[in-house]
Amino acid sequence: MAATERNRPQAQAVIGPRFVDLFVWEWRQVGRTPLLWVILLTLAASFLWGAGNTGAFHNAQTQAQAGTRAAEAAHRASMERRAISYRAPVTPDKPKVPYWQDPTNVSGFSQYFVFQHALKPHLPLSPLAVGISDLAPGQFEVKLNTGFGFDESYDFENPRGLALGRFDLGFVLVYLLPIALILAFGLLVTFERDRGMLQLVAAQSTRPQLWLGTRMAAILAWIAPVVMASLLLALGVASVSFSDALPELLAAFLLVGGYILLWTGIAALVLSRMPGAAGALGMLGAIWTALAIGLPLLGSILASSVSTAPSGIAFINAQRQTNDAVQTDRDAIVRRAIAARPDLRVAQGDVDKIAHATRLTFLVPETEKRLSQFRAATAAHAEQQARIAIVAGYLIPPIGLQAGLATLAGTGEARQRQFLIQARAYQLRLRGILYPPVQRQIVDPTPDSEPATRGRLNLTDRNILPVFAMTDDSPATRTAAVMPFAVWLWLLGGVLAALGIRRAGKWPPDL
Repeated sequence: MAATERNRPQAQAVIGPRFVDLFVWEWRQVGRTPLLWVILLTLAASFLWGAGNTGAFHNAQTQAQAGTRAAEAAHRASMERRAISYRAPVTPDKPKVPYWQDPTNVSGFSQYFVFQHALKPHLPLSPLAVGISDLAPGQFEVKLNTGFGFDESYDFENPRGLALGRFDLGFVLVYLLPIALILAFGLLVTFERDRGMLQLVAAQSTRPQLWLGTRMAAILAWIAPVVMASLLLALGVASVSFSDALPELLAAFLLVGGYILLWTGIAALVLSRMPGAAGALGMLGAIWTALAIGLPLLGSILASSVSTAPSGIAFINAQRQTNDAVQTDRDAIVRRAIAARPDLRVAQGDVDKIAHATRLTFLVPETEKRLSQFRAATAAHAEQQARIAIVAGYLIPPIGLQAGLATLAGTGEARQRQFLIQARAYQLRLRGILYPPVQRQIVDPTPDSEPATRGRLNLTDRNILPVFAMTDDSPATRTAAVMPFAVWLWLLGGVLAALGIRRAGKWPPDL
């Protein structure tokens, strides 16, 4: 017993260097393989292409947003020029202008001259993933009297051009990176098996677990650094400011590293029985197809059956019926709204004299109130779908990685929902600024100028509307949102790799 205890450190000393020596030898041999570098260089080129595509697309969107701000400034300048000209006295050649053409009339201004936009700027790491930035709008024209914030229209991209998706860096990481790993492991680990050389390896008293572990570790030791360096290079070429995006960038490295380990573990399970290249590639390809295509499609079908979306046709029909009903009862609705306001109650008998733009300050909120249940149902469905997507991400890692990368890039669905909520709050803020002076004119109209001027001149300051500025989560919040999934990838990948190595307990009997 004492002799056994004395020999144990010696045995461990023998086993330790043997693993290290074998790993170093495998690492050198793998590094000399042209196939490995063909795979890695192709993958690096895909990284550059994907990041460049997304970067160029987001730059175009940013320029479009800058053009929108320039158009707002030009609109304000035009209004000021018209306002100055409308201070002139009325003449036969230059009569008084209608209120809908008069930016100095607060009622006309509220309906016909408000030209404000809600813009969603791109974050520093946006080239990492296009997310839904090519599908969901990144800017809205916010009108005071448009129901629920804005018109739901978006034409930055031709929808037909989006049918196949965009070749972005997220696509490369989620779908092409596993294919590169499958090819590397499936061809380089089975090299000896297909050439009848595995028997020579087994004859050297090398345990299959040790040989498989060192070979896969050697391959991984080449792939992981090259992938990370290529990712960093691609983002740099796409003009990412690393100092501004450092927390999100480190989180992205953790996600990608965990994803690499996950596919390494899957490959270890398949290769633990020492199959040939055809068998290994066939099995790994089937797993990739299931995780990347089959399970997401099945999950989408199940999610649609579990959480049925509110009918868009029913909402459009209800919207049409509500608009018709409100227009039919518009005088009664305005009269009730005025009667409920002590400061406006004296004008109940003058409803017929109220201008259309002023009426809208009462009719639009009533229309939104009648349709609020449909909007609430849509919002509840979106929240339910978001919860289902989180669970699906853990069960189907490609979905989770895609969502995680979009979160770090600022192109995910959660940030889009925040944008829509803030755009709606911005509209309500504009209404809070303009509706009171518009309605005050009902009972306390500004006296007409003497002599009469072309404009009404009851709105002297037209720069009273604030500019929309989106409030984003901090980088720490975005990073924290993806960390649980990153930990899950590392744990799952580590467990699968350990099971795969442990499963390789014996050499195949048919060597």
